[in-house]
Amino acid sequence: MQYCGKCGGEISDDARFCEHCGARIDAPEYPDNWEEYEEDTPVQAQQTEQGNAPAPKKSKAPLMILLAILLALLAGGGVFLFMRQKGSPDPGSKPTKKEKADKKKEDDMDFDELEGTLEALDQAQIRLVSADVSEFPKVRLYVRCEDSSGQTLTLSSPTARIRETIAGGKDIERTIKKVEQLKGNQGLGVELLTDKSGSMRYDLASMQRVMTEFIDSLDYKSGDKVEIISFDSFIMYMCDFTDQKDLLKNGVSNMTAYGDTALYDALVTGIENAGARTGANCVIAFTDGVDNVSMHTYEEAINLALQKEIPVYIIGTSGADQGILQDICTRTGGQYWNVNDIMDIGEIYEKIYANQKDMYCIEYETDGDSDAYAQRIISCILKDGKYGGIFKDQEFTAIKKQEIQKHSSRYEIVREDISWTAANEKARAKGGHLVTITSADEEKQMEKMAADAGVKYCWIGGYTSVRDNQAFGHWTTGESFSYTNWFAGEPSRNDKDGTPEFYLMLWNVQGAWSWNDQRDDVINSGLEYFKGNVGYIIEYEQ
Repeated sequence: MQYCGKCGGEISDDARFCEHCGARIDAPEYPDNWEEYEEDTPVQAQQTEQGNAPAPKKSKAPLMILLAILLALLAGGGVFLFMRQKGSPDPGSKPTKKEKADKKKEDDMDFDELEGTLEALDQAQIRLVSADVSEFPKVRLYVRCEDSSGQTLTLSSPTARIRETIAGGKDIERTIKKVEQLKGNQGLGVELLTDKSGSMRYDLASMQRVMTEFIDSLDYKSGDKVEIISFDSFIMYMCDFTDQKDLLKNGVSNMTAYGDTALYDALVTGIENAGARTGANCVIAFTDGVDNVSMHTYEEAINLALQKEIPVYIIGTSGADQGILQDICTRTGGQYWNVNDIMDIGEIYEKIYANQKDMYCIEYETDGDSDAYAQRIISCILKDGKYGGIFKDQEFTAIKKQEIQKHSSRYEIVREDISWTAANEKARAKGGHLVTITSADEEKQMEKMAADAGVKYCWIGGYTSVRDNQAFGHWTTGESFSYTNWFAGEPSRNDKDGTPEFYLMLWNVQGAWSWNDQRDDVINSGLEYFKGNVGYIIEYEQ
């Protein structure tokens, strides 16, 4: 009988491998710093009370057992297959000494030196999507990293370099502050546009289920936010931009089928909103038909998306104008899908979302004395130990984002002869929304503000829709419509002359304040009593 030189376990005399830890019986015992062990290191014999048999090293037994299992699997031809996204590191893996050394060496390289290392790597396609200078002199570039077939790559410990020329000046290498993938690190802004025209009456319930599941799937902890806009003959904000799932889902549930298809108007609205926000944003739209009532054209939507650097993704059915929709998506950097089953849209939503969250943000420090909105020419390297890519001389001029203004109070009254749509746009431009009235106490406060400002007809932030032949109200914020104060016979949904009425107004008639659903442009309606008496109240959540 003999003993294993590694674990000290008892083994038979003719054994070639330890039955306990799997080590060769004639293998030298590795020291604690076994990673630096050389084959010609002499074996130090250990004496025990039993003679030449080494004392058991119980503290290393668990590690030795794991090594034995691995050796046994390898000896028997066993193979581990780790399935992962192309280009991604093994889960939980740590950089090797060589990888750490290579990374340290790269950190000392300038742009040209790092470019010289790209030839030895698998080539990646690096494409600039958008830029953000809202925290100037920090500049954030949002870029895609793809292989030659267009598949998204996830890099391990990525390295980046930036060269920048400002308004025809010198080409200067800038200091990189951060390189990170959006997934798990940064939020994504999503404009979710949905067709609820009359042709959707049979499919709308399915569409609402798909949208609700998508809302549940987002990563709000990293900062994801969504705005839901529906369109038929008109544009409706079902829920303002938020990370509150209950509000978003309430907005989805308030959609009802009605009217024609104003797709291009919805695209322009969604692109405008997304382009005003900081960070990475996209527009995702669904339609089941051909646009037939928009004031805007699809070329206007494309040009605005290019100006605002917003990719547009569209999902359509067989009734949609696929040629035009494909053109919109291709030219704006998005993608188009055609579906036969509404329930297939959920999988497409997830693909679009994953595609956006796989982008990289490269943050660098620019010249603080320069104009934040000057034209810049950028060259960029992005790489890891396997993949690398570069783009050179990419021009961009940063877009001004909406600034959240500071306010001394939660509410602001504005006296102005204006339509509901224009009032809503002005409220949003200031970082607020048309007021939502959710209690009798809040209404009394709004009534006093309006009266003090000389406003008799005051726009508030809601609409009416029709379900089961009954009109009902909903707020643009997705809040519960639990408190109401309708004037007798309201909401009517249509005026006496047949004009649609679904924009909410707080008004003072017959000596008392109440609610009415009203046409959008009351000033040009021919009713003189509105002139000089209209206004709106802005509510600020921050």
